[in-house]
Amino acid sequence: MAEHAKIPGGLAGIEILPLGDAREDVLAAVALGAREALGTKVALAEPAPVPEAAYSGARGQYDASMILNAIRGDGLPKGFKRVGISDVDLFSGGLNFVFGQADLSGPTAVISLARLRNEFYGRGADAPLLIERAVKEVVHEVGHTLGLGHCKNPDCVMYFSNSLLDTDRKGATWCPPCASRLMPERKT
Repeated sequence: MAEHAKIPGGLAGIEILPLGDAREDVLAAVALGAREALGTKVALAEPAPVPEAAYSGARGQYDASMILNAIRGDGLPKGFKRVGISDVDLFSGGLNFVFGQADLSGPTAVISLARLRNEFYGRGADAPLLIERAVKEVVHEVGHTLGLGHCKNPDCVMYFSNSLLDTDRKGATWCPPCASRLMPERKT
């Protein structure tokens, strides 16, 4: 059984927003995995289209920042975070690609399943591995929405994934120092 991260008192739950053609069975499994990893409630929202204005024909990818702006977490109940999950390839700024992006200390994040799939690299499909990778990315981006930056510990979910090797190596929970930054001081 996976070790549960300790969630800060202010996090009430996560809304997974399906974007475009992301498969419902995969999203349901990712939501379950995120709930287990984070120890908080996770709900699937009604699907929404991927914002076409975010598409860059020159790159053949979608701008993650534009998607974040389109799915902004306005109207979420207090303490909830929204994570959009799509099957489109994402980029941000000068980076060739991103697995995901979040509003630092904000309500919204987005991840892409495209480069988390073995098929993207010409390998055979592996649904359990895809779900494991996607759960790590959801937890990572939620960490950013809670104010965490990248961690230097390669086993921590907040470690920056420059490749799938990084994602596969790291765990799905925060290391103790990152977790302690999220937890309010307890008075005894």
